[in-house]
Amino acid sequence: MKLWKILVSVISAAVIITAAASAETINTIEQAEQTALLNNLEYKSAVLEVLKAEHALEGIIKLDSSSISLSGSYGQKNTDNTDAAEASADDSGFGWQASASLPVIEQLSLGASVDEDFTGTFSISLNPLSHSGSTEETRLAYESKLAAAEDKATEISDAAVAGYLDWAAAVSDYDVKLDTADVKQILYEDEKVRFEKGESTLDDVREAFTAWSESRTSANDALSKLQTAEAELYSILNIDSAVVNLELPAEADLFNNIETMQNEINSAELAINGSYAVYSAETAAQSLELQLKNTWLFEPDLSISGNLSISPSNLQPTFSATAAVSFGLDDWNAEERAELAAELEISRRQAVQTINAEQLSLKQAVTAAETAAINYEAAVIELEQAEELLDEADFLHELGEYSAAELEETRLEYEQIKNNLFSAAASHYAALRALAAYI
Repeated sequence: MKLWKILVSVISAAVIITAAASAETINTIEQAEQTALLNNLEYKSAVLEVLKAEHALEGIIKLDSSSISLSGSYGQKNTDNTDAAEASADDSGFGWQASASLPVIEQLSLGASVDEDFTGTFSISLNPLSHSGSTEETRLAYESKLAAAEDKATEISDAAVAGYLDWAAAVSDYDVKLDTADVKQILYEDEKVRFEKGESTLDDVREAFTAWSESRTSANDALSKLQTAEAELYSILNIDSAVVNLELPAEADLFNNIETMQNEINSAELAINGSYAVYSAETAAQSLELQLKNTWLFEPDLSISGNLSISPSNLQPTFSATAAVSFGLDDWNAEERAELAAELEISRRQAVQTINAEQLSLKQAVTAAETAAINYEAAVIELEQAEELLDEADFLHELGEYSAAELEETRLEYEQIKNNLFSAAASHYAALRALAAYI
C-alpha cells in the first residue's frame, strides 16, 4: 500500500470529519468523487481512526510520559518544655521540593529534584529486561489505519464514479429512446397514409406499428432504469435531491481521464503488494510476530537505579545505587507463547491464501481491462461508421429520397451508438481504476 496517498486527507482531517458537500450542482467526475468522500460517514470514521492512532503513537523519546512537580509544606515544631501555642517562629517553617522525571526510552528513565535547602539529587533508573514493544505495535497500528482509510477512500470514489457515469448514460439513453418513440409514431402514421394510397402493404403498416410499440416499451424501460440509477447515485453521494442538482459530465473529461490512467498504468509493473487485502493480511501476521517476539518464555523484573546528591552545605557529592530482581510463577509465559505461535501460524497461512486470491484477482482485472479496451475501440469504430451513415442519410434527404422522419431516425440511431461509446468508455475507465489498486 502507498500510504502517502492518504496523508493529504489526514492533514485536513478536521475538514473531512466535519464538512459536508456544499455544491449546488455536480457536473464533473471529480465533483462526484469529492462529494461522496465529504459526505460518507464511513470514510469520516476511518479518518478519525487515523487521528486516534496518530495520537497514540509513542516516540523514541517518551516526552508524553515526562512530568514536573512542585510540592510545599508548612509545619510547627513542638517540644516537651514548650506548648504549641507558645512556640516561637523559629520552631516553624515552610518546606518545598521540585522534581522532574524524563523517561528517555522504555528501559531508561532520568530524574532530578531540589528542595528548600537547595539540595539537588540526580537519578537514573535502568530496567534492561523491559521489552513491551508497544512503540512498534502502535506505529504498525497507525500505518494499518492509514491503509484502511486509503482503501475506504478508493472504495467510495469508485462507487461514486461508477454511479455518476451510469446515471449519465441512463439520462442520454432515455432521451434518445423517448425521441425514437416519437419518430416511430410518425413513421407509423406515414406508413398508414402510404397504405391508403396503395403505396405499401398491410404488413408494412403492421411492422411500423410493431416498431412504434417496441420503441415505447424501450422508452419506458429506459425511464425505469434512469430513475433507479438516479436514486442510487443520490444515495451514494449522500445528498438531497431538492438541494443538489445533477448535470451530465463533459464527455471529454471521461476520455481525458482514460488517457491519463492509460499513461499511468503499466501492466508489466502491476503487483499484488499494492493491494490492501494483501497488506492487511501481512500486517496482521506482522503484529502477531511482534507480540510473540516481545513475549519471553521467562520474564523476571530487574531494576537498577542510582542517585547522586549535592548539597550547598556539603559540596562533596554522595552517590547511592540499588539493584533488585524479582520473579514469580506468573512470569512464565509458556502457554501464552504457544497460543501466540498457533495464531501466528494461522495468520501466515491466511496471508498466503490472500496472496493467492489476489494473484487471481489481478489476472482477472487485467483480462477485464483488456476486454473493456477492445469493446471501447470497437465502439469508436462503430461510431465512425454511424457518422458515415448519417452523412449519407443527410445527402439522401437533400435529394428528396429520405423523409425528414427517416433522417431523424438515422440521427437518433447515431446518438444511440454515441451513447454506447460513452458506456463502453465508462466500463473501460472503471476497469482501469480497478487496476490502479495494484500499482
